[in-house]
Amino acid sequence: MAESGWGAYCRGWRTAVVVLVALGLVTASVFVGWSAIVIAFLMGGTLVSSVHLSLGLAQERPARELVRDVLRWAVRAGLCVVAIAGFFSAIGSATVWLVVLLTITSPPVAGWFWPQLGERVRRPGQSEPEAEGNLCEDPKPQPPQPKRTQPTSDRERKPGHSRKHPKPEPPPTPEPVAPKAPEPVDLTSLSDEDLCLAWRRSFTELQSCTTDEQRLLVIANRHAYLDELERRAPDAFSQWLDSGARAAGNPAKFFSPRTNHGDPD
Repeated sequence: MAESGWGAYCRGWRTAVVVLVALGLVTASVFVGWSAIVIAFLMGGTLVSSVHLSLGLAQERPARELVRDVLRWAVRAGLCVVAIAGFFSAIGSATVWLVVLLTITSPPVAGWFWPQLGERVRRPGQSEPEAEGNLCEDPKPQPPQPKRTQPTSDRERKPGHSRKHPKPEPPPTPEPVAPKAPEPVDLTSLSDEDLCLAWRRSFTELQSCTTDEQRLLVIANRHAYLDELERRAPDAFSQWLDSGARAAGNPAKFFSPRTNHGDPD
């Protein structure tokens, strides 16, 4: 499926969900009492917001962003639960099939059928550019070179200015400055727990980078963390990847608690 087609599919799915939720809310207001609607809204919002808050704290997300996302998902979940209650009161057990249909056609589930559109995870044997595209965000494109201004031709000059003047030479195009090469990171003195914590924190650092030099340094550090984890425990590293590792994931539970790795075994 092309990327443009995938975007249209996601928008269509979200539109269908919004329409169904609106119908469910109208049905609930007719067939369900207001006390039951409030209880269903609070139950759904509390459950989903608790799960979302736990995941956000585990990923060490910024507090302001986390609170905003938790409130947004709590409202969405509460409305969905009320809509489901409305459909149950109107069409009964057929609501289960409606929920199943929306679930299997959702973009996250449909993404399993088109793996090239989902997030790719670094595997042993992949090259560095492939790993950078999988576990790290792509750096921002270089800014375009400034365009040279074309001098005004003789035909475009206004009448009365027949005297020819020497055309000024355009200023030279500035040479792009190459970013400073990142310095190597010494990770041999870190324990497995500290190394996993550094990997998780680097994801937040990558999102807050404002220059290409900072971004390249964080990406180089993330590659160094992965290489060190793979060097220390190849089997645990493979198990982490097979479990569906993500860029902000926590690999600590796959590595045995050790305190120092000065030299490889």
